[in-house]
This record gives sequence, structure tokens and C-alpha cells, in this order.
Amino acid sequence: MHADFDKPARLQYWSASREADERDAIDFDTLDDAVSFAMTQKPGNKTIAWVRTASGETLTPDKLAALWELNRMRQ
Repeated sequence: MHADFDKPARLQYWSASREADERDAIDFDTLDDAVSFAMTQKPGNKTIAWVRTASGETLTPDKLAALWELNRMRQ
């Protein structure tokens, strides 16, 4: 499990052409919520999700997928 799993996180979606707008970022109460949303939602046809953790780490799509799998195994 990630050290920031129960801390706030910010989700940012990018389009395939690498366009993103900070105004479209979504804040979550927990990293767990941000990861779950990133892995199950694709708002506005934006398909590439990145998450900034409370400690400032940027989680790439591959890292998000790994956290999603770990979370599913815990349940």
C-alpha cells in the first residue's frame, strides 16, 4: 500500500494529444478515492490519468494501475 493512501490527492486527466487544463483537476479526500476514480472513469474523453499525492509524488498511469490491483487484492 502507498504511504499516502488515506491522504488527499489531486487527479489530472490528459487527452491522448497531451492536453490538460489545471481547471479540470479533481481533488479527492484520499488517494484511494482518486485511484478508484481514475481507473473507472474517463470524463470528457480524457484517457490518461496522473495523480499528485499529498507528499508531492506524481503517480503515472502505470503506478495507478498497480495501486488499483493492490487495492483490489486487499478487499
